[in-house]
Amino acid sequence: MIERRLINFYTSRLFTFLLFILVVVIFNALKESFTQGVIPVALSLLFYAIFNLAYYSIPQLKVKILPILIMDSIFISVIVFLTGGIKSNFHILYLILIVFAGFYLEKIELYFLATISMIGFSATIVITYLKQTNSVGLSGFYLISYPIAIYFVAVYTIAMIITRINARVRRLKQELIEKEKEIEEITRLKNKIVDTITSGIITTDDSLNITFINPQGMNFLRQIMPDKKIIGENLKNIFPVENFLQKLDFLDRYLIEVKNRLFGISIARLMSNNEFKGFLIVFQDLTEIKKMERKAQFRDKMTELGELSASFAHEFRNSLASLKGAIQLLKEEERVDDELVSIIESEINRLSDEINDFLRFARRDFQKPQMQKFIPFVREVVEEFKAKLSKDIDFHYSENIDENDCAYYESVRLKKVFSNILVNSLKAIAHSELKRINVRVYQRDEWIVFEVEDSGI
Repeated sequence: MIERRLINFYTSRLFTFLLFILVVVIFNALKESFTQGVIPVALSLLFYAIFNLAYYSIPQLKVKILPILIMDSIFISVIVFLTGGIKSNFHILYLILIVFAGFYLEKIELYFLATISMIGFSATIVITYLKQTNSVGLSGFYLISYPIAIYFVAVYTIAMIITRINARVRRLKQELIEKEKEIEEITRLKNKIVDTITSGIITTDDSLNITFINPQGMNFLRQIMPDKKIIGENLKNIFPVENFLQKLDFLDRYLIEVKNRLFGISIARLMSNNEFKGFLIVFQDLTEIKKMERKAQFRDKMTELGELSASFAHEFRNSLASLKGAIQLLKEEERVDDELVSIIESEINRLSDEINDFLRFARRDFQKPQMQKFIPFVREVVEEFKAKLSKDIDFHYSENIDENDCAYYESVRLKKVFSNILVNSLKAIAHSELKRINVRVYQRDEWIVFEVEDSGI
């Protein structure tokens, strides 16, 4: 950093020095006494060039900027003296020097250089005036004090402005450095997040050419496309998305199968200043997840089959027990009891229904759930159950919803559920003195409630 600053400093001085020589030659060439006036200036320039080379050749000195700038101020004073003092055309070099030094010096150093320059300028003006007039008077004092005062104000005003500008530049540089550090930190964090995320991320340009892919995405695609370079590849050659992009709104999600692998893909447009820049694709390999879902569904079906089998066995056992009891009573009766025959017929029909339900489940031959009236369905279930009850059971049914209200259900399986609940209530009161069953149907919020209350244990 220091070497670069020094290179800029000496390069600028060399350019300024050459420009100054050109200006001196042009100004003096227009004068009649060119030959006489240019020789001292030329000798001064030659001497100062040699001095600069010697100064720069000493490593300990060339890194010190303030001393060489002080020598520049002294050299300017010599030039001003040789070119007429107060009448010289090169007074402005002091101001140029202060502006130039302001880029390389601190505040105190710049004011010190400004003071040296004012001393040199004042001494040059005074010496030139005394040499030309050989007398000192009040009028002469006013004559030389005016340009000195003007240059005093100009030099220190420029020094003050330059120091303010430098302070602001340094503050802005520091803020810029801090912002760059923040941006670098955010970039590192972003890269770390993108690199460690478990989903694949792809960005494309507006022609669908892939411009970025994160490591996880590369791992996904290497399994199915080991020979493709991915970066620079057209997205259509990776995923068949052309049909999706035509109807893409802002963000859409799709399931796409590529070479027997199932990918879940989210596609979004990348916009900047309302201008389309490309697409952002986030994708995940769902192949193994879908396999696990199918296994879970299979286990659920097996569980459901086991529960249905247990229910079937339970109902079968109850019906067989009823049949057995009725048949034994028939054997003891001297005549045929119509009520016992009715029980036998009812239980046989019930067994038939159970077998049909089981076969329907095995064949997955259920109806599709649909919105349909609920009260007629419940009344049918209740009437079938009520027909099986003995006279000593106090059964009450009430409903508190509109007859046209609908619910979303599948009638075969829901009838089985309600029948099981009612049979359970009947078993609960089997050994109770008070045999009472209440069935209520009512609405609670957006739900329809089927409620069974019994007096059993």
